[in-house]
Amino acid sequence: MNFNRYTRRRQFDITPGTPTYAGELKYPILAAATKANDTVAKGFVDVIDGIHFKAVLPTLAVADTLQAAACAFADGADLTIGERVLTLTDLMVNEEICRKTVYPGWHGAATSRATTNVMTQEFVTYTLAETAAKTAENIEDAIWKGSATFGAGFLSNDGAFDSAGLAAGTLADATKQDITAMTASNTVEQLGLVYAKAASDKPAILGKTSLAFYVSVKTYALYIQQLGNSGSGQGINFLGVAQNLNNLSYLGVPINVCPGMFDDAIVLTTKENLVYGTNVGTDQTDIQWIPTYQYDGSDNVRIVMRFALGTQTRIPADAIVGATFIA
Repeated sequence: MNFNRYTRRRQFDITPGTPTYAGELKYPILAAATKANDTVAKGFVDVIDGIHFKAVLPTLAVADTLQAAACAFADGADLTIGERVLTLTDLMVNEEICRKTVYPGWHGAATSRATTNVMTQEFVTYTLAETAAKTAENIEDAIWKGSATFGAGFLSNDGAFDSAGLAAGTLADATKQDITAMTASNTVEQLGLVYAKAASDKPAILGKTSLAFYVSVKTYALYIQQLGNSGSGQGINFLGVAQNLNNLSYLGVPINVCPGMFDDAIVLTTKENLVYGTNVGTDQTDIQWIPTYQYDGSDNVRIVMRFALGTQTRIPADAIVGATFIA
């Protein structure tokens, strides 16, 4: 037995039986499920782990602090301390997989399922990883679109991008700009409208190093198409469509592609303003791989994940949201 005096963990020199992934190895898989989505994995938002239920995000609004010199102290009352609360929503994944559909591919003809009752580690890892990958896709959508299960995302709480949905999202109080439905010929114009709104109403954010546009895959594709067709179809530097347009920006501001974003929506803000919280790292998460075929006569295994997630915006007014329904 190995004992690390800096932790309570004891590592016994034994080989366990059929794994349930309810121990030390659950953290990487759970982190993959909650962080493998593009918005989080690519560092487009600020991530806070280890939240048990709620996290208070302090905010500080600073007005003009300069005063005429005087001998007495006079509070200028130009600093306003506030807070935004990020509340997690408890979620779970419950999936049942029939071994018959995937088992032969892992064990092959050389091994009999009847005599090999303990699943291979590769099979366990595969089924967990596939479930985590699909869960990550669902979380990507929920972060931006929200749902009845997840609660409020950045732009909605019910999966619909309309006035009611935006009013219930964490960007409800964002600075808003009317745009039109985007096509391959007008995306530059729509990005320009959102940028101009920031320049007129929130010019301070334009100097932030983490400022970025957030758009959907479709919007980004339309932007690429417009750039490729620019210059009477000659494209940038007369390369036409024979060019690789990656990591694009608009007027020097990076464009972050988020698969969970709504089409015909543009968000312009800083990374630190968009917050994604999880309870990963706490004792309130759990992953189990349960070999139910050993107990109930079935041919199934079950995968269980339990965790909590949430989104919040630190200063909504410091974000510009472009949408087609803005009055």
